[in-house]
Amino acid sequence: MKSRSDSELVSAVKLGDTRAFDELFMRWYPQVRRFILSLVKDQAMSDDLAQNVFLKVWNARAALMPDQSFRNYLFVLSRNAVLDVLRSKGYRLRKDVQEPPAEVASSEQSFHQAEFRETYSRVLRIVSEMPPQRQQVFKMSRFQSKSAQEIADTMGLSVRTVEKHLELALKDLRQSLN
Repeated sequence: MKSRSDSELVSAVKLGDTRAFDELFMRWYPQVRRFILSLVKDQAMSDDLAQNVFLKVWNARAALMPDQSFRNYLFVLSRNAVLDVLRSKGYRLRKDVQEPPAEVASSEQSFHQAEFRETYSRVLRIVSEMPPQRQQVFKMSRFQSKSAQEIADTMGLSVRTVEKHLELALKDLRQSLN
């Protein structure tokens, strides 16, 4: 039986094909685990992180891009998982661990740009559905970087009212984005 390319498998996974996911997992798990192990030097942690990387792939399958390098995507996710764990434990990170190789950075950048554009569009749609005053307060705060005091002065509101509008706007965003 002819094995499918990563791109074909990623396309199938994107549609929810668990067998394609299993094939990608079997193909890439050992390399991802070795990579993580080379960074953390802990067998159990590398197993956990590698499994979490593949869990993230499955959970974000709708955003997968079959035309992008799946290998690079996996290694960026792996590196980020390691960095998150190290940061959570209070480690200071060397610059060379924080910055990915150029080819990985390019792939990561295009993936994150697409993800950012999609999220930004969703945020704009959600904001446009907010009541007018809340919408204006949110835009002034987040898009124009104005302080609550500046917004209050501009709109003739109390600072507490501005803060309440921001609180409600952020609550709307959290609920809609989750």
